[in-house]
Amino acid sequence: MQENISIRRPLGAASVAAVGALILGGCSAQANSSDAPDPRDEVTFALDWAPNTNHIGVYVADALGYFADAGLDVEILPYASTAVPDLVSAGAADFGSAGQAGVQLARSAGRDVVSVFQVTQTDTGQVVFLGDRDDITRPADLDGLVFGGFGSPLYSALARAVAVDDDGTGEFEEVVLDTGAYEALSQGRIDFTLSVSTWEDIQTELDGHPYASFRYQDFGVPDVQSTGIVSSDAFLENNPDEARAFVGAVQRGYAYAAENPDDAADLLIEANPDTLGEADELVTRSTRLLAERYFVADGVEIGEAVPEKWEEFGAFLIENGVVTDGSGETLTEAPDWSAYYTNDFLG
Repeated sequence: MQENISIRRPLGAASVAAVGALILGGCSAQANSSDAPDPRDEVTFALDWAPNTNHIGVYVADALGYFADAGLDVEILPYASTAVPDLVSAGAADFGSAGQAGVQLARSAGRDVVSVFQVTQTDTGQVVFLGDRDDITRPADLDGLVFGGFGSPLYSALARAVAVDDDGTGEFEEVVLDTGAYEALSQGRIDFTLSVSTWEDIQTELDGHPYASFRYQDFGVPDVQSTGIVSSDAFLENNPDEARAFVGAVQRGYAYAAENPDDAADLLIEANPDTLGEADELVTRSTRLLAERYFVADGVEIGEAVPEKWEEFGAFLIENGVVTDGSGETLTEAPDWSAYYTNDFLG
């Protein structure tokens, strides 16, 4: 599953300390070298999954020299099992991929993470099931079936809300399968799961077995800027010029992808031949769909956070009891969601 919402096992205290020591130690060594470049010209960006079209603006900015124009040397860190909000909060990455919901959950739980760029202006996620299931014609039909989940209460809440809005009970059996959910779905071991319309759904169409689906927002779930780029308050406060340069270059990258999806797709594939070299049609179709429906929105600047979406989806999270504080206690009142994002670094 293409990760819109990064909810994985947090770094342990020892791991955070070790990562912090490595990062601080590396910076210290560079600072003491008269020949080393300014370490803040070197920026790291952490992927939340294998390279895909959610990340395309970053790869475009790198390939077309937008980062170099901004005076930055950007290292794209490969996907790791640690969630991007944890990496950014620990100082192990300066920026990374994480969507709105991931930020709302992680920052509420005490992580130092803030959204600086919104890749998608509307939600790409949906409930999916096999297209030949004649017994599933409406969300209420999901009651009593088997849901392939991904280990977060949020995913269960999304599936349940869709069924309940259609006068269902929202009661179903859940099994946690991580990315194995798609294989389990094709094999009939589960009845439905969640997917990303700009990736998994396109792949099933190419395979000749398209999913049937219910979009969350058609059944009572507030819209969300599901994919984004995050940093930390610490990095932004200490490195505002580098942050502005990075976000501005990324904004140029996604603007290019929105205007030139086929060329941008080629650049992404060229940068990742081992993982995407055989996926030309998937990458191209995905980029075209993102450019047409998701990267841009009327009246909204590319990358801009829309306060209403953070407030409304935040209310949904609170109502469904999936937001916890740093001690693990469930929040019953919404925090100040405006502190969870910033538009200050857009070009």
